[in-house]
Amino acid sequence: MIRKVALLIALVSVCVQGQELKFGKISKEELMEATHPKDTSAAAAYLLKKRESYYTYNSAVGLNLVTEVHERIKIYNTDGFDYATKTIDLYESGASDEKATSIKGYTYTLEGGKVVETKLDKGSIFKSQQSKNRNQVKFTMPNVKAGSVVEYQYRITSPFVQNIDEFVFQHSIPIKKLEAEMRILEYFKFNQRQKGFLPLVPKVDKIRDAGLGMEVTKVTYGLQDVPALKDEKFVPNITNFRSGVTFEIMSLEIPGSTYDVYSKTWDDVARTVYENSSFGDEMKRSNYFEEELNMVLQGASEPLEKAKRILAFVKEKVKWNSFVGYTSDEGTRKAYKEGTGNSADINLMLVSMLNHANIPAYPVLVSTRDNGIPLFPTLQGYNYVVAVGKIDGEYHLFDATNVFTTMDVLPTRTLNWFGRIISENGNSEEIDLMPRKSSMDAIMMTVDLNDDGSMDAKCRQQYTNHNALLFRNLYNGGTEETFLGNLEKELGDIEISDYDLQNNLDLEKPVVQNFNFFKEDAFESISGKLYLSPMFHLAVNENPFKSEQREYPIDYGFPWQDRYMITINIPEGYKVEHLPEPMAMSLPDNLGQFKYNISSNQDFINVRVELSMNTAVFPPNYYLGLKEFYRQVVEKESEKVVLSRI
Repeated sequence: MIRKVALLIALVSVCVQGQELKFGKISKEELMEATHPKDTSAAAAYLLKKRESYYTYNSAVGLNLVTEVHERIKIYNTDGFDYATKTIDLYESGASDEKATSIKGYTYTLEGGKVVETKLDKGSIFKSQQSKNRNQVKFTMPNVKAGSVVEYQYRITSPFVQNIDEFVFQHSIPIKKLEAEMRILEYFKFNQRQKGFLPLVPKVDKIRDAGLGMEVTKVTYGLQDVPALKDEKFVPNITNFRSGVTFEIMSLEIPGSTYDVYSKTWDDVARTVYENSSFGDEMKRSNYFEEELNMVLQGASEPLEKAKRILAFVKEKVKWNSFVGYTSDEGTRKAYKEGTGNSADINLMLVSMLNHANIPAYPVLVSTRDNGIPLFPTLQGYNYVVAVGKIDGEYHLFDATNVFTTMDVLPTRTLNWFGRIISENGNSEEIDLMPRKSSMDAIMMTVDLNDDGSMDAKCRQQYTNHNALLFRNLYNGGTEETFLGNLEKELGDIEISDYDLQNNLDLEKPVVQNFNFFKEDAFESISGKLYLSPMFHLAVNENPFKSEQREYPIDYGFPWQDRYMITINIPEGYKVEHLPEPMAMSLPDNLGQFKYNISSNQDFINVRVELSMNTAVFPPNYYLGLKEFYRQVVEKESEKVVLSRI
């Protein structure tokens, strides 16, 4: 189809015109600026962020999409040095690939009142392959110091003329001046969708492109003093909410010749994906695993038991190579034979095996948490696939890329609101990816208080569901010695002994860890009285929500419940003088609860605390309620028990 566009352009095109960008005019004022005038906390800032994307044609290479980038960044302090490194992601498919060219850059510093320029050396520009379809060009600007200004420009030439990278208008540092321009061919119809919270009003003009010899639509954005996109607690990927514009191809229309629809509705997306031979065809192949799988399923009659055996079999048979995608790289047959594959190789194979066992199963398109949230019909919005099986009339989710996942306990990277089930006829339906069951962290602790202000304790801790998955990933990702060392620091510089772990590899059971520990300076002794926090290191001592307002959802990843049962043995010769009052409160709509109970007798103090969130994601309108909820939790859990001498 693109050949027809290229042919039409060839008939009217006489030359190719590039566009020069202004470059190199750095002022002493820019170099002397010590802090950003509107955000003194900024470690760096874009003085200029400029991008132009347009089409070119010549008879040798055909139609290309060209993107020119010019960026100038002020480095205020050493924390901003990361912004002196630029990474350019490039796509490759078969013999076609994107290329980054015309890279040049300078670092400017002020030395003895004079502007000193240091040129980016060509030998400092590196290209690497990240996956089968992804390349990367990376460079770091030279001679960067606090106060420097770095400036670079480059050009990306892409044969994938329908795929336009998002125009990003907000970053984690402020932008003083932003210019962006997109010139769209009259034959391409794009959905232009704005995201984020900045008011974006483009200037739209119809112009004649002399290089192409045809009319184009020029869409221009100009912004001043764009604030930094500040990261906040419980936002898994702040870039989901950054301001910008996406251009996604909706149709290609050549008058009197062709009209093609690409992605207009979710069913259009589903059909396009399913018809990809590296997706739909891979689930139809089964002869390479049938004999071995039949042996695995011997003696299993119930669908639930079959599904669990199949999940365990795939996890053992094929290891994930860390590449994500919703299409197979080398084919499921090859992945099965070689024992390694990308996420699609593994989970499309899983779908095929479930269907072979007469469990209705389908692939589910997912956008991982670091990839964003596809709110509109889009081909580019998804980058991953998991499996769903229908067992006893209910859908259950599976992912075999992680050895510690279980049914409905997916890797946290996939817990990104909603996925899309793709059926064999190319239809689709939305499915909620967020877990329905809470993940528990339950602790039983017995504490002895020593005369010198230290404490000895015995602790039993139990994890379920996603908490168990996270624990297993952490514990098995290194040595036990390293794990315990990190745990001692996390719990407030304690000393752990007699460590015992149960059910580490028995995924059907909760993980349980038992240990003893010693902690110095666990409480205060003043004038014959002991003052102690009855929750010790388990107390929530800081409100995670500090902003006055919040525009983003609060995303915990999964619903959870913390339960603490603490028994404090009262030292001989002491009695309880003061206990905090019990407390119970709930969030609106029963979305969260906090219960605090404490009691005592002459021998010990019993503390029972429960804190739970019954949903994974809170809309922003709940923010102020959550902030107040945590304020009261922190206040209550910081209250002291007072023991006095008898």
